[in-house]
Amino acid sequence: MRKNKIIYYLIVLFLIHGCTSKIDFTVPDSIPPVIGNSDLIISEISTAINTDPNAGGLRSHYVELYNGTSGNLDLSNYAIGYQSVSDTSTLSPWSFTAATSLLLHKSLAAGKCYVIISTLADTALIKSDTSWGTVPAAASSPLQLSGNSAIALLKKDAAGTYSLGGNTYKIIDEFGDPGVKRITASGASSARTNFCWPVAGATDTRNRTFWRNKTVTGPTTNWLLSEGSTVTNSQWTLSGDRAWDYTNVGLPTP
Repeated sequence: MRKNKIIYYLIVLFLIHGCTSKIDFTVPDSIPPVIGNSDLIISEISTAINTDPNAGGLRSHYVELYNGTSGNLDLSNYAIGYQSVSDTSTLSPWSFTAATSLLLHKSLAAGKCYVIISTLADTALIKSDTSWGTVPAAASSPLQLSGNSAIALLKKDAAGTYSLGGNTYKIIDEFGDPGVKRITASGASSARTNFCWPVAGATDTRNRTFWRNKTVTGPTTNWLLSEGSTVTNSQWTLSGDRAWDYTNVGLPTP
């Protein structure tokens, strides 16, 4: 009988210490996005007129970048450029200075986002990785996105045409384009501006949150293609007018 008890205890000890499970039964917070994009993209952006009563006097503007590739990306190979426009029809090529460009740093893991906010944004609302802009704010300086300011994503390229920080870059993605005609906004007049780029058929894009559709698998420098003329052919989905949505900032488009 004693011998049988000893054997029983040895079996129990073996099961406890010798069969440790390596399966993680924890439930993830969200389902990981499909990975397979060709490069970094602009994935989310917010425009707002700070003089609008709903904006509370803040400039809660931000640009979100998404790494949908299959590996980590070295962000030091990328930069962000900003360019405002002053009317509906004056067209100009992209142009960047040290004041209107931001050289990026660090590494961004696959499936992760990087968020750049205005220095005058509401940090209680928006999760971010870095801030960019001037204080006090100026329309011609980052990061004032009132619907008439274009954002370019640039990447280092020996054959690039833009010189930033001692390196040459090329534009690989954009939101808005100073070389594309704008329209007069259909909404109420603003103390700031009354013009904007139409997106997905919307004719007033001055106070919106924009999400890049998850069907987009790479950057594009064709803003006419990206903005689209209808909900169906646009690469972007918009929030309602003055219905900013910050719940998905820093996360891939669901």
